[in-house]
Amino acid sequence: MIYLTGFMGSGKTTVGHILAGMFKVPFIDMDATIATQTGSRIADIFTYAGEKAFRIIEADVLSQIATGGDAVVATGGGLPVDPANRALMKASGVIVYLRTGLEVLKARVGDDPERPLWNRDVEGLYEAREDAYADADLIVDTDGLAPDEVAHSIYDKTSDIVMPEPVALKGRPYPIYIGNGILPELRNLISRHLQPEGLFVLADQKVHGLYARLLEESLAGIHYRIMEIPGGEGSKSYGYLEEVLGRMLAYGMNRAWACLAVGGGVIGDLAGFASDVFMRGIPVIQVPTTLLAQVDASIGGKTAINHELGKNLIGTFHQPLAVLCDSAFFATLAPEEMKGGLSEVIKYGVIMDTPLFEYLEGGAYDYEKIVRMCCRDKASVVARDEREGDLRRILNFGHTLGHALEKCMDFRIHHGQAVALGMLFATWLSHDMGLLADEDRRRIVALIERHEIVPSSLELPDSEAIGQAMAVDKKALKDGINFVLISGIGNWVVKKLAIPHILDAYARFRSGYKKGV
Repeated sequence: MIYLTGFMGSGKTTVGHILAGMFKVPFIDMDATIATQTGSRIADIFTYAGEKAFRIIEADVLSQIATGGDAVVATGGGLPVDPANRALMKASGVIVYLRTGLEVLKARVGDDPERPLWNRDVEGLYEAREDAYADADLIVDTDGLAPDEVAHSIYDKTSDIVMPEPVALKGRPYPIYIGNGILPELRNLISRHLQPEGLFVLADQKVHGLYARLLEESLAGIHYRIMEIPGGEGSKSYGYLEEVLGRMLAYGMNRAWACLAVGGGVIGDLAGFASDVFMRGIPVIQVPTTLLAQVDASIGGKTAINHELGKNLIGTFHQPLAVLCDSAFFATLAPEEMKGGLSEVIKYGVIMDTPLFEYLEGGAYDYEKIVRMCCRDKASVVARDEREGDLRRILNFGHTLGHALEKCMDFRIHHGQAVALGMLFATWLSHDMGLLADEDRRRIVALIERHEIVPSSLELPDSEAIGQAMAVDKKALKDGINFVLISGIGNWVVKKLAIPHILDAYARFRSGYKKGV
């Protein structure tokens, strides 16, 4: 997404048409879109509803555009003045400021009744907006250039930029940067959103051992301090949280710092939680290095540590400032980690993304494509339900039993394996309850089994142990658990099930699983 900003008459529409043709993407004129949606001329909206009402409409249209796919967008002259609009544009694309001298603009515009603010102290307005316009990724001085020259300049300078996928939370949008080999862009990407006094880097011990030099080069010019911790579930504890917070204080950090989490879901959870409670909150930037963390754990703001009674029982919601997903990390990822990550990928296909499921059935994978598809899926859910009040529950498909299995097995089982087993059970239960056709059940089971995510020798805990674990699940309510089921590939159903009902079904599922059914 490329957003063209600039004062009235700077050529955004003319240049935008040319640029969209070069990139082979749609062109969107925001003012024209607003006029179409409201059925009113822009000048009439200003006259009869006022500028404040127009700005609300304009912000709503921007929200629609930001999640609507690639395009070149000509923005209204006043849109970038609101910092929230600039944040959303940076979360979903690149901002290009067409800087044009005021005298040139006067010669172009003349007396235009369709521009309601043009004749109201245009010199003062031009000066007042300059700082907002200058907060762009690229500034192109257009004086003396033809529109096609401006378009070619923009094309040359933006063709290789990492375009983000947005998590379009109202008032707090943030970008997900996805690509292969993009870690060296880390410093530049951070600077689009924040100029921190320093960075506290919490890194997975193993990951840092492999990528220390690349990470150091990527952070060149930024003051930072680093702390390594082990990547296993044992690190999501009060003990490690205390160590991390102690190190933050020892480094003399303040609220002008930010935290950078480099590792899998464990590191991301711990870094996010520590960032949220340190001095009542500092920004966190997620650099997930596992497939599972890139498609799931790093997005959505869930942070947590474990308690002896269960997983993720102590935590907060603390949305990241940005997420950077570099698929180059997968080259050094253990096979079981890739398999575990695929269970979360399959989850998205089963509950909401039929094209993704069909792509996974096909064979050879482009993991950058897979990460992008999954990130779009999760971002669309999180933007509509940040704190798991309703829709976001669907992302727990496979996790209710999965978390119980992890607890019963003292976290000796990989999270991805536990989720895969949870999905197999939820799929079986959906079929058992008459919700799911047998053909779809077979396709889901076949896809999970094809990747050998779950060891065939694994012994499942008995119902009593699972029941004890489920009783302290954070999703458990007095009258049962909101259990995610499916009525077809790409179609979810949530039903409140009593725990005895779930355990009875689990006992029958376990019996069949032991027999290889």
